[in-house]
Amino acid sequence: MRAAKRNETATRALTGVVFVVVVMGAVAWSAWSNALLWAVVAVLAWAEWFKAPEGPPTSWPKPLLFLFPVPALAALVWMGEAEPYDPRPILSFLWMIWANDTGAYVVGKPFGRRKLWPAVSPGKSWEGTFGGVVAAACVAWAALGLEWLWLGGLMGALSTAGDLTQSAWKRRRNMKDSGNLLPGHGGIMDRFDGFFYAAPVYVLIWCIFAP
Repeated sequence: MRAAKRNETATRALTGVVFVVVVMGAVAWSAWSNALLWAVVAVLAWAEWFKAPEGPPTSWPKPLLFLFPVPALAALVWMGEAEPYDPRPILSFLWMIWANDTGAYVVGKPFGRRKLWPAVSPGKSWEGTFGGVVAAACVAWAALGLEWLWLGGLMGALSTAGDLTQSAWKRRRNMKDSGNLLPGHGGIMDRFDGFFYAAPVYVLIWCIFAP
């Protein structure tokens, strides 16, 4: 049992490292590789969407649900169209989202007592959410400056909201993961659910204030 657990942890860690290297490399390389990355993510996410079993009837229009990830991915492609290409804004965003996930896990695992939304995501706690927001805020401070501390906190909160939305979508369909493309991590939608709300808001703020 312990050996299987260690193997699972090692697989998850290795997949996570490869994932981070590929995503950051594609964003940093050029505007074209950045656009290609998000196009591939969109196609794979839509494939998972189509393969998912039907859930209970909903009052939301089906096309609205289908297009849900598009604003997030399109926003990141659009941000990379400036000349000369500067990957720093997108990389900063990625670091905030990943810091939120890491901070939520590191704080929530040992200290999580008050459940955030147990009916949808039993593992998430208010303590972990706070830890994630603080971690994202610290990354914003390091990457953009002290005056942008609030931006990291906002991205952390919106990332958690996207994660909860994805969890609710899976729960309605009795799914544990959206797919199995990433060993130990699930599917593409599982890895990019934090972008749903955070990315469009981030791009809008960046365009208005341009740090």
